[in-house]
This record gives sequence, structure tokens and C-alpha cells, in this order.
Amino acid sequence: MKSAPPKAFWVPLCCLFAAMVVIAAGIRTPVEPADETLDRPGLALPAFTDITERAGLNMKIICGDEVSEDLQEVNGQGACFLDYNNDGYQDIFLVNGSSRKSEAAGKSPHDYLLRNNGDGTFADVTAQAHLANSGWHSGCAVGDYNNDGFPDLYVTGLGPNPLYRNNGDGSFTEVGESAGVRDPHWGFPKWSMGAAFADYDNDGYLDLYVTNFVKLDPRHPAPRPSQPQACVMKGVPIACPPDDFEGEQAILYHNNRDGTFTDVTRAAGLVRQDPGRGFGAVFGDFDNRGLQDIYQVNDVGPNFFYVNKGDGTFKDASFESGLAVDGYGNPQGTMGVTVGDYNNDGLLDVFIANWIRQNNTLYENQGSHSFADTTLFKGLSHLGYDYCAWGTGFFDFDDDGWLDLWITFGHTNEQIERVYPQDTFAEPNYLLRNLQGKRFVDVSEVAGLGKLKKRSGRGAAFADIDNDGDIDVLVINKNDVPTLLRNDRGNQKNWLAIRTEGVKSNRSGIGARVTVTAGGVRRIFEVRSSESYLSGNDLRVHIGMGDLKLADLIEIRWPSRQVDRYANVAVNAFYLAREGNWLKPDPLVAGRKASRTRNIQAGAQ
Repeated sequence: MKSAPPKAFWVPLCCLFAAMVVIAAGIRTPVEPADETLDRPGLALPAFTDITERAGLNMKIICGDEVSEDLQEVNGQGACFLDYNNDGYQDIFLVNGSSRKSEAAGKSPHDYLLRNNGDGTFADVTAQAHLANSGWHSGCAVGDYNNDGFPDLYVTGLGPNPLYRNNGDGSFTEVGESAGVRDPHWGFPKWSMGAAFADYDNDGYLDLYVTNFVKLDPRHPAPRPSQPQACVMKGVPIACPPDDFEGEQAILYHNNRDGTFTDVTRAAGLVRQDPGRGFGAVFGDFDNRGLQDIYQVNDVGPNFFYVNKGDGTFKDASFESGLAVDGYGNPQGTMGVTVGDYNNDGLLDVFIANWIRQNNTLYENQGSHSFADTTLFKGLSHLGYDYCAWGTGFFDFDDDGWLDLWITFGHTNEQIERVYPQDTFAEPNYLLRNLQGKRFVDVSEVAGLGKLKKRSGRGAAFADIDNDGDIDVLVINKNDVPTLLRNDRGNQKNWLAIRTEGVKSNRSGIGARVTVTAGGVRRIFEVRSSESYLSGNDLRVHIGMGDLKLADLIEIRWPSRQVDRYANVAVNAFYLAREGNWLKPDPLVAGRKASRTRNIQAGAQ
């Protein structure tokens, strides 16, 4: 038998002593308990209520059989929020996998599209939407790639990736092959994981970045747990880990503006000798230049950071930026990633979710594409150290004006628990409250997460599903039903939400920078397609406003370089921002009283 190698495989000598001190000390520093003194008198923290059953999410998401025998049975799936029918409510797309038993029995688990009924329930409209495709699917990404006003859907997996064009009538048409993004036609089936839409060249059309995991050659399968030379973890036979497989090249597809895409990976300077074992990918303007950079997180190795040079090419700044490894110089096994300005300094920061017995790392943006590992200093060191982290997200769960942090955990191997009961396959979700950028505190119990049944979580996605001004959470669980959590009392403080509509820029407004100045603080947000683990969030920008009644100034910098400014914007309302035109109450959010009866005219530049 061969042991699964550790996922952090080297440490620079200059950092070795510091790392050894931390490890040798056996530190298990818990995140500090919540400091209630920062809340208004009498104002309780929000709590999450499990509404999965009453909402109608009773479908089981499949990834392998009861015991995982191959790597494709381990990782699990993601999910995406999208308003596919433009009725103002966030619908759900659930990515599904498969199993050997299902395939042998002639059964094909399929993906699901669930329409939000606006009353706390969802309807399965998969069949009429023509989305009942099956296969070993992994993740999804949402974006209006043809600028027709309806969000489209890209799905990744082992084998061809479908691209679903939204027909605008409640149905979709699969166009992956004709669009040129279905399959690179390598020597054996590619295995795609993360995907993200963004307009990297600011030409008004969304491009597509797709991560690929490992070379899984069916002609040379890895030994299964029941076979000789099986891989082992803690002496227990398991499905062989990613370490045993070569990494695979990610692909950047350029939108040709005619419904097709071209693979420009090599021309963009993204082909690597060490392609990595790609999981998640995010676009973001990390240096405030109006260009979308790329951050790709990898299992078992350094992460990749590509700086957009503005000429169609990218510079590899992985190590010089500090984003490739942690502060001790250790590469990690990273599954999930989220981006946001957690300390309200006007720069996008990064948090990554990592494998067992690795810190989940917080990188603070220092400017000029330089990041510092501030995990220890912000109270996050050894959080969930013995768990495996997947889905994650920065979001303001209590609308106090500071981005909080969610992490979903789940073990990779069912077999370990049978021998080591303390290594449970089912693991908890964590919610960390942001105390004004100074540190994070664990409010999981106060927020009701301790009452939830533990499952082996994977993807997590975030959206305001009931349009009540706070963010709800969807968690995908391996070989189980999802968990849909409604945020209760998250809207006790003030908020506002902005849906962007590009004109010169891409119709979705993805990549638009929203800057909010209020109460002497200037905060930044971006419209982003993909985050977390293989998942996609509500594209509307949600902004917690605390006790403030107005945003003194909202500035939107579009990918086209158009800048729109709006003064004295009232809180507790959903707005539609149309590039170069106006900010007005969002007409799609029916049944809500508009806080302003007239359009706010843009002060455009």
C-alpha cells in the first residue's frame, strides 16, 4: 500500500523554524467568541433557519457510492444562483454527479434547475428548461455571454462541458460544441472544475476561464481501496489522492462576439510547465486599474496569480504577490476561494479554504499586487484545523458594513471514520463575524449553525432568496440533500442592493466596480460571476449600511471605463444601475415599496 503524501510538500529554510514552532506547539487556537458589545443595545445577532424541506429541495446530490473508490467520487459539487427568468427572484441551479452503481443500474442522476416561487418555496423546472443533463458534473458559472439580457449557464465536469444559452422563454439550448467551449479534445476526457466569466479585455463581451483538475486516464486507472497497492490515509485504504496524478492546464476562452469562443490560453501567456491541479478561479481588479486579474487555486501545490497587462496577455505573479503559498512558505491543498475588501481599505483581499491540518488562509492586499498572510493576526489561525474546507464566502450577514466570512467543511474519505471515529466524514459550517476589520470571531453557535445536522459539505453559494435585504446561504452536501439556510434578522440594520446592466460593457455588468461612500468610509465591491467552491452567487451587489440612512455617494466604474456617480441614495431598497443612464428602483423586484419614486440621474464621466 502507498500512503497519501502530505498536501504541503516543501517549506523554505528561512521559514522552517517558525513553521515548526507552530506545529510542535500543537496550537489549536479557537476563534474568539462573539463580542456582543459592538451591537446596538437590544439588537440580537441574526440566525439562520434550515428551510430545505419546506422550500422543496429534496433532491439528493450524487458523488460516487457509499464508499469512494476513485478520485472522481471524492470532490463533490457546487451550485449557482441566477435569475434565469428575470422575475426578480434568485433561482437555483444544482450541479449533480453520478456513481458507478447508478450507471450500472441504468440510472442517470441529472442536474436541477429550481425556480424561486417568491413564497419561500422552489419548483423543479429542470425538464421544461431542458437542463436535465447527466454526467460526472462538478461546478457552474453564470453570465450573459451573448448580451441578450438573459443569464446563461456553463457547467463543468469529467467529460464535455455544456454551455446552456438562455432562450428567454424559460428554456435553454446546449451550444457548447458550436460555441467552442465544450471539450478541448485531448487524448482522454478532461476534468474541469472551476469556471468564471469576466471581460478580461474590456471589449463588452464576457470571456471564460476554466480550470482543469488532473489527467485521469481511463486506460491506466489508479488502484482502488480493495486492490493491492491501494493508497492509504492513516493506514486506511482510500481512493488515491490528487498527488498521484499529473495536473492539467487551465483554459482561457476569448468571446468572439458572435456566439463563439476561441482558446487563447497560449496567446495570453497562461500555458504552464506546471499546470497545477485546478479547483476554483476568480477574476478581480486587485490593483484598482480597471482590469480583471485571475487567481486560480490548486490542490496539492502553489496557487496561481495572473496580472492582467491590458494588452490581451497576463503576467505570472504567483510567488512575488505572496498568493502562491502561505506565510510560512507552504503550498497548500486549496479547494475554495472568496474575494472581498474585509477591512474597508479600498483593496480586494483573498481568503482560501484548504485541506485537513492546514490553516485556511487570509491574504490582506497591501497594494501593488502584494499580499500578506494575516491569518494569525485576524484570529483565524487553526480554525477548523482538523477539518477539510470547501465552500466559502465573504458576505455581510448582519448588514453592519463589514464583510463576514463563511466556511463549509466536509471530510474527503468516508473510510477514515470507521477506524478513527473522531475523524468524522460529516463536518460543520462556520460563520465568522468581522469586528470592524480588526479580527474575526466565531458566531456559528449564536447564528444557529450548531443546531444543523452535520453533513459532508462541499460547495456554498450566497444570495438574497426572499428579497428581504439579507443574504441567505445554500450548501451542497456530498451524497445528500442540499442545505438551504434562510437568514433571519440579518436586515435589522440598513442595506441596499444594486443590479448592474451594462450598455457598452457586458450586459451582466460583471467586473463593474461599485464604490460606496457613507459615514466617512469609502468601501468597494465588484460584480463577480464565480467564487467559493465551484459555485456562483447572486450577481446583485449587496451592501450593508449599518445605522446609516443614506449613501452619500455611489460610484460605478464600468469595464468600458464609463464612470457613473449618484448622490444621496436611500437605503433599504433594490436598485437597477444602467450604464451611463440612471440608478432607479429595480423594476424586477415586485411587491417591494421603492424608496425613491424617480430615477437618480447619473453624473457621468
